[in-house]
Amino acid sequence: MCPDTQMDKRTVAGEYEIRGDYHKQLSPDWSYYPLYLSKKKFVIDFLSRCPKDNSILDIGCGEGVFVQELLDRGFLHVQGVDRDYSSDIVTRGDILSLPFDNEQFDVVLLLDVIEHVSVELQEQALKEVFRVVRKRGTLIASIPNLSHLASRIRFLLKGNFVRTSSVNKHPGDRPIKESLSLLEKAGFIVQERKGYFPTIPILYKLVQKYPGRFMWLYKLSNLLLPFSNLCFLNLIVCRKKG
Repeated sequence: MCPDTQMDKRTVAGEYEIRGDYHKQLSPDWSYYPLYLSKKKFVIDFLSRCPKDNSILDIGCGEGVFVQELLDRGFLHVQGVDRDYSSDIVTRGDILSLPFDNEQFDVVLLLDVIEHVSVELQEQALKEVFRVVRKRGTLIASIPNLSHLASRIRFLLKGNFVRTSSVNKHPGDRPIKESLSLLEKAGFIVQERKGYFPTIPILYKLVQKYPGRFMWLYKLSNLLLPFSNLCFLNLIVCRKKG
């Protein structure tokens, strides 16, 4: 398919109208760049151990970067869904009412999504995710942690948090322990958890401001404080009960 035809079939809304397909053209100056690379490696490493005929759904997939990567790696049944984007490999849909059958997918990806859902709707969203995962299927979630190290220190000293993004972007920001409880309440069993980027004061600001230049500092901080509860982002592998 020629690029012009692909562009004609692509429809966008929200931030993609403003920023374009920014996940396809990653900038090392993007403050989230080191975390994005860590998340991608974690997910690809995990899925590389799964059968290629597993059915995989990427919820909130944006432009479908992970979807395309998995298809290129030989996975046969990969689907993306996003509220603000649609294309040949991405279906338009909302996490509160997914356009899929019950227990349709062996693996569901929920990568940096739940924090975009308001606190009062997160339980409903996770029940909907639970609905489309097959019995004993897998959920891989990446969730920012409101109670990361710098946020804890700020709260102790000044009484407010260092949020993972603005309230408008992350209305569902929570401490990671609350997110884990929500996953378990929805019916998932947490089997693996790994934290990335303990926000050591001053050092984490350097990484956020100059992520490409200070990638080594990001990696060093992960070695110095490998504690998920203090990290900015958690990668969580869950199994569905059944």
